[in-house]
Amino acid sequence: MHPRCAGDRYRRTRRRVRGEGVQGGISRRNLLKYGAGTLAGAALGGLGWVMATHRFRSRYRVRAAQTLMKTYVSVTVIDEDRDQGRAAVAAAFRRMRAAAAVLTRFAPQSPVAVLNRTGRVARIPADLYTVLDRARHYWDLSGGSFDVTVLPVLEYYYSLPRPFARERLDRAEVERRKALIGFRGLAFDRGGARLVRAGMAVTLDGIAKGHVVDEGMRALRAAGVRNAVIDAGGDVRTMSADDPQHYWTIGIADPQDPRRLCATAQLRNGALATSGNYEIYFTSDRRLFHIINPRTGYSPDRYSSVTVFAEHAMDSDAGGVTLFSLDRAQSCEVLRRGGLEAFLVSWDGGTRWRSRGFPLARGEARLLC
Repeated sequence: MHPRCAGDRYRRTRRRVRGEGVQGGISRRNLLKYGAGTLAGAALGGLGWVMATHRFRSRYRVRAAQTLMKTYVSVTVIDEDRDQGRAAVAAAFRRMRAAAAVLTRFAPQSPVAVLNRTGRVARIPADLYTVLDRARHYWDLSGGSFDVTVLPVLEYYYSLPRPFARERLDRAEVERRKALIGFRGLAFDRGGARLVRAGMAVTLDGIAKGHVVDEGMRALRAAGVRNAVIDAGGDVRTMSADDPQHYWTIGIADPQDPRRLCATAQLRNGALATSGNYEIYFTSDRRLFHIINPRTGYSPDRYSSVTVFAEHAMDSDAGGVTLFSLDRAQSCEVLRRGGLEAFLVSWDGGTRWRSRGFPLARGEARLLC
């Protein structure tokens, strides 16, 4: 029997904030709305973001949203002190902006852009070292299925008008660029980094956003916040520290129709990230999209959506990309060794699997492992 999609019924409830704590309903990839039309928002300091507060019972819900990393990012905290909540949200955005500035490949003077342009960079900032070190962990854990050096192939696909027919691909060019992929060609330590072959380039798109979210949550904790959620373009991390009945409900989009939900998960403290073929794709049949199997130079075709639950957002972010290129047995091994949980949707959307510890609240899925 095919699992049922949650559909409209759950879409109507996903934005509610209920209970003495919070049950926040969040639509993955459609981001956090929280009934924003009921809030009184005020633009802050020309920074291009809006903060709003709303009192319910004895607490305040403080929410701010800003474009960061070319993504709509929102931070919501629940606090008894409105001013403390507002200050904490502002501190989280300051920290996330600082981390994103280090990890982006689009700003010409960022360390990643300098590395890609010149083949080397000195004095790696702490944020970059942390992300590269974790990327090496997932490269090793997956036997090379996660690799941040896939950018040469991706750049070729991005250079073509979209959507394009796969017959238009210059497969010799793909092979030439695939030869540049290889994490072993990225040498780094805290003193610097270099690419050992001309033409190599790095993208941290599959892991950096998770680190930025983690740093935002770290800032909220340091400011005394105990209940919060951050959503950065679908990379979600939650905190529910003061009440065992306090949790957040996260909607998982149906990859066959992202306007619908096919499942929901309940989180107290943890992170959830979904990778899918329905957001950024190059061919009209979605057979070629923004996730690349480093071994082939093309997109994997086992799944249409992979959602990973982890303690930290950097792990859920990288874990989703990693599993896309692995079969189910390999995925189970990575989940076991990495301490992760997953919800997988088959390429045609007809079958869903979940690992035993995935925090599934609604929806049906076969047991993966």
